[in-house]
This record gives sequence, C-alpha cells and structure tokens, in this order.
Amino acid sequence: MIRFLKSIFNFIFPIKGKNNHITGRLRLIGKVYIRGNNNTIICNSKSVWGGVKIKIFGNNNTLIIHSGVVMKKGVIWFEDSGNLIEIGEHTTIEGAELAVAEENTTLKIGNDCMLSSDIRIATTDSHSVTDITGTKRLNSAKDVNIGNHVWIGNGVKINKGVIIGDNSVIAGYSVMTKSCPPNTICAGIPAQIKKYNINWTRKRF
Repeated sequence: MIRFLKSIFNFIFPIKGKNNHITGRLRLIGKVYIRGNNNTIICNSKSVWGGVKIKIFGNNNTLIIHSGVVMKKGVIWFEDSGNLIEIGEHTTIEGAELAVAEENTTLKIGNDCMLSSDIRIATTDSHSVTDITGTKRLNSAKDVNIGNHVWIGNGVKINKGVIIGDNSVIAGYSVMTKSCPPNTICAGIPAQIKKYNINWTRKRF
C-alpha cells in the first residue's frame, strides 16, 4: 500500500532531486515538476486550480503563493538556480505564464492585483545576444516587480527589468518594455503612459 501511494504521488508530482520542499495546499495545485535540488514551494492559497503547472529545472529556487490568491490556469516556470517568484495576497490570475529562467532573478507580483488571460511575464530573453566578437553578452536577465493593486489586461506581455507602480492599469495587448509609474494607465506596443493620477476598482458603478 505504501509503495502504491508513493507511485501515485510521483505520477502527480514528478520530483527528482534532493531536499525539495512543498508546503501548503498541495491538492489544489495542478501539476508540479521538479528536476533539481533544494527547491521550495509554499502555497498558502485555497484557489490555485488544476489548470496551473509548476515546473522547476534547477536548484535553490523558491515559489511563494500567498493567501487569497486565485490562479485558474497557466504555467509557473523556473530554469537555472537561485530564482524567486512571489505572488501577493488576494491577487487573481485568469491565465498567465510566469517565467524566471536565469540565475538569481526575481519576479514579484504585489497584493490585490488583477491579471486577465494570455499574459506573459519573464525576467529573461532566454537566449543570448552578444557583441560582434561573441564574447560579451548584451541582454542579461533583470528582475520584474509589479506593485500592489495593479490591473493587467488580456494578452499583455511584460519584459525583463520592468517595474509597474501601485494602482496602475496596463491596457490589453500592451507590450511593456519600460517601467510604469504608480497611478497611471499604460497602453500600446511598446507601451507608453496614456493617463496620470488614476485608480481603479473591481466594482462597477
């Protein structure tokens, strides 16, 4: 019986490596794949749905999902080592790909954010752009930080190094290549500030 339960656990949560720790509400996580050592997943939310896949390929990575988070579908992706993804309290995500794929980068989403569907946020370009000699890399990874109470529309792409200030709105299908100050609306490809001194609410009135 113990052997049977272990095989079921490895089928649902295929984990290969040493000292990997998963705490919280495991039964609500869709799929967890880990290939590496000393990785940590802390899930304090009751509403991370089965359509969410968590994939970790590397060592010493950390995922923190705080209480009240609702994530319906998407992928949370780690590559390499020493990376952090943190999703703040009461943030809702309809569908997103969140990716940290280089050493020691951080992707943070604040409290009470509202993310629509088909969103991609990444700290890296994944592949290298170099100078003409091929010896110096020109596109190193950079952290992404999304503040509190930020509304991100459908189809938005947020590139490495972007900081989005509190209470801001990112219009649908925008591509964020630069940071956005607090209390602004940003829109376009690439996104630009369209309006200042705004706030938003989930309520309709």
